[in-house]
Amino acid sequence: MRLLVAIGALWLFVATLPVMAQLQVSAQTERSHFLLYERVDVLVSILNNSGMDIVLDNNEGHPWLSFLLSRHDAPNYMPVRQERQANFAPLTLKAGETKILRVNLTPIFSFREEGDYRASAVIDLPGQDQIISDFVPFSVTKGQTIWSESRPVEGSTRVYSLLRFSPSSDRTQLYLRVEDPSENIVYANIGLGEVVALLPPDVYFDPQGNIHVLHPFALGTYAYTRADSNGKILVQRVFKTVQEIPPRLHKMDDGNVIVWGGQEQNPDQAREKLSNGQVGAKPAAQPTSTTVPDMPQ
Repeated sequence: MRLLVAIGALWLFVATLPVMAQLQVSAQTERSHFLLYERVDVLVSILNNSGMDIVLDNNEGHPWLSFLLSRHDAPNYMPVRQERQANFAPLTLKAGETKILRVNLTPIFSFREEGDYRASAVIDLPGQDQIISDFVPFSVTKGQTIWSESRPVEGSTRVYSLLRFSPSSDRTQLYLRVEDPSENIVYANIGLGEVVALLPPDVYFDPQGNIHVLHPFALGTYAYTRADSNGKILVQRVFKTVQEIPPRLHKMDDGNVIVWGGQEQNPDQAREKLSNGQVGAKPAAQPTSTTVPDMPQ
């Protein structure tokens, strides 16, 4: 597991409780660099170090858990506007118990610019003080767009992009982003796997509006992804170069998309057309079309 970006914890003694209650609250992220519009998960750890059970609950529509977010690289640590309120279910902590919550900050706040940020978790105790953790720092960057295309979908125009982004110094990933800039909506911003070569990926759309991407992630090894018009991944498979013939995407006359050349890592798997999932015969020789079953729903 990657090294967590940990921060210290703040102790607060709540004197108004029948028994002196101690809550230790800390926050951390699993990495310190994120792609713009990618989910930014903060792990909030809450320890009940008192001798009694504690129930954390919302009070008159006010959530018991919230966050403070600011720009670390802006003058006076400029606060970031909160776009929507997150509602958290009540949390019961037994005496001595620790619970960890994973919270995605991206839909809560308006991350619209790259920069350095810092966040802290805030716990509200009804009628009492707040418990605020120390800040956890992280950065948000735009990544490098290597391909982009606009397409009409359901009466609007969506922009499909492939981006290279390095979440750490030792690896680079390929991301698929689907957005509607006119509506300020990002439908998907997801990693398709590591990419190690500077070769451009193969990209095609099929008649159903699915996007097909084939990119190298190791020597002679390629990752294939099929996603729908919203960016939801339907299929992911791995293909190897065979007899010096690397796999490539090929668009048929009917618009369907196949992988031409190479070999799927599991050649005994039932084969089908990439575009529509119809079962086809297993080819006898390379180069050939591939078979990619849909992922379980």
